[in-house]
Amino acid sequence: MSGITLKQRRMIHNAIVFTISLFISFYSHIPFAFWVSATVLAIMLPMDSSQIQERIYGVFWGTVHGLILFIPIWLILDINGNLIFFIIPLSLAAANFFQIHNFTRNIAFLNINLGLFLEYMQYGNYHYSSYFVARLMTIIIGIFLAYFGDFFFINRKNYAQEEFITTLKNLNQTIKEALNKFIKFNQLDINNKLDLELITHINKVNNLITILNTSYKSIKLEQKTASLINYTTIPPLLSKYKLELFTLSYAIQFKTGIAEHRINNILINFKQISHQLLNETQIILDMSLK
Repeated sequence: MSGITLKQRRMIHNAIVFTISLFISFYSHIPFAFWVSATVLAIMLPMDSSQIQERIYGVFWGTVHGLILFIPIWLILDINGNLIFFIIPLSLAAANFFQIHNFTRNIAFLNINLGLFLEYMQYGNYHYSSYFVARLMTIIIGIFLAYFGDFFFINRKNYAQEEFITTLKNLNQTIKEALNKFIKFNQLDINNKLDLELITHINKVNNLITILNTSYKSIKLEQKTASLINYTTIPPLLSKYKLELFTLSYAIQFKTGIAEHRINNILINFKQISHQLLNETQIILDMSLK
């Protein structure tokens, strides 16, 4: 596997863990065993260790909260079963809302929805107590597979560090391109295309920052220390860089209302912070080659 990249190895390792979960789902006699595979897939879908750890926490506590919250709903439905047609839309809406805002609560309402649909369909001789035990058991097995799959297969491979360095190279190159494109002293080519290019650049920088932060968290999980990478100086510079980008965007949109010397000052600040970032990122890149 010497010619395979770390990312490809990680995908293979994830596939192995998921295959093991499929065997458990198909060949074990655990009730609702298919939830083992669903749990592993939900946790290991992102390939960063920090996100996997966060999803393990979210899946476990989300499941526990959802199962506990379903108890009063179960009792209410025993009194009036027709309320299920009112409760299901509300629960689905809550699950969709928290899918974006809070992963743990999203899992909680997904478990409530599962219970509601099973109650509606009256699946076999299913009773809430058996659903509670089976759901908790399959979640724990799925979390166990995902955690140890991540620990044994991936944490020793320095995947996060490779992802971090690759992203840092992309950020370094992106800043260089922005300098060449947006620094035009006394002759800013003001048009909608330039403004659109600036917005595109801001979005790209935001995406790269997200990957950098996630990868750095994963480095600390995988290596237990991030001493090899001095990343602490980069986030403050990135915040200043984005601020200068927004200021530059404002200057491009409203050049007629801004004095020429003010535009020049904005460009000087933008150039200065860009060079600072390039120097700091290059130091880390040079250290990674040693």
